[in-house]
Amino acid sequence: MKNKQRNIIDFRLSLNDSLLLKGIAICLMLWHHLFYQNPEYGALVFQTAQFAKVCVSLFLFVSAYGLTVQYGKIYDKPVAETFKFQVKRFVKFYANYWSVFLIFVPVGVLFFSRSFSIPYGNGITNQIKMLITDFSGLNLYQSYNITWWFNQLIICMYILFPALYFIAKKQPVFLLTVSVFLWIFNLPVLPAIIHNYLFIFSLGIVYSLNIGQINSFLNRINRFALFGLLLTGVLILFYVRNHATVPLFSGTRVDAFLTLNIVCLGLLIIRTIQYNTIQYNTIQHIKPLIFLGKHSMNIYMVHTFIYYYFFMDFMYSFKYPVLIFVVLLLCSLAVSIIVEYLKKAANLSKLINNINRKIEEIKS
Repeated sequence: MKNKQRNIIDFRLSLNDSLLLKGIAICLMLWHHLFYQNPEYGALVFQTAQFAKVCVSLFLFVSAYGLTVQYGKIYDKPVAETFKFQVKRFVKFYANYWSVFLIFVPVGVLFFSRSFSIPYGNGITNQIKMLITDFSGLNLYQSYNITWWFNQLIICMYILFPALYFIAKKQPVFLLTVSVFLWIFNLPVLPAIIHNYLFIFSLGIVYSLNIGQINSFLNRINRFALFGLLLTGVLILFYVRNHATVPLFSGTRVDAFLTLNIVCLGLLIIRTIQYNTIQYNTIQHIKPLIFLGKHSMNIYMVHTFIYYYFFMDFMYSFKYPVLIFVVLLLCSLAVSIIVEYLKKAANLSKLINNINRKIEEIKS
């Protein structure tokens, strides 16, 4: 009986699981950005770069799962607790974003000739207005760094999260149905950027809230059969994503389902390895991805400056795709470590803790 229990696969995400998936997602993001517009590197590189756009859905799924776990601890408490929860999320987000913004935007303007007119257009008044909205994270594709479009998406999802959680708690099927409906028909109810990713974010919430039933269902399937099904699902969706001629079944349209397959397949592999080793955390070849996961936010925010705005010729001078990727990854990670050092030197963590302490003092 004991051996049988030990072999049950747990598909819930631990903190290390989440960091591991974020580490994978940031690697996919770098590969995508480096080669999705460069077919000259060969069909395999080009096709996998298209596929790697799934990183956005993967980040959203993991974020939604983590938010759900944290929010579940205060869900039954007064509205003030929800306010505190939201404010803390935004304090953490903006502390990271503004740290990078205040370093890289001035550097880009002063040393790399990326003037405000390039992303914002002409006119000092317009540039000031755009700079302010960019500082708020809401500029989408007119941001100083074009890949910061994701900021607006995650901010909107943070705002919507309590309502989505409430609906998912009561009517999960209704939430998923509505989010799919908005996604497919792109109705003008919410900004288009939310339509495209509301389903995967909602799926992360529903997955977290119903992990017990999911565990029970998946553990009824033979492990080798489940591995085969999930791997086949990833391969089929990979092909469909890149080759389908019907818009409804191509591109990011399948990313939500692809993400779910990747997460479950990854957890199945991790747990299988875990059952055959003494401790999960001692597996040396997984630790680097967990470490990358811890730096994934910074790497997302800085990598475009490195490979595109500042040192494009240098990055692509390495010629071989894997080598180009490794150089960008190491450079981005090094910059992230420096940013974290500067934040620590500036006592930013102390400031955040003080703000969070003040928030907690607010009476419910």
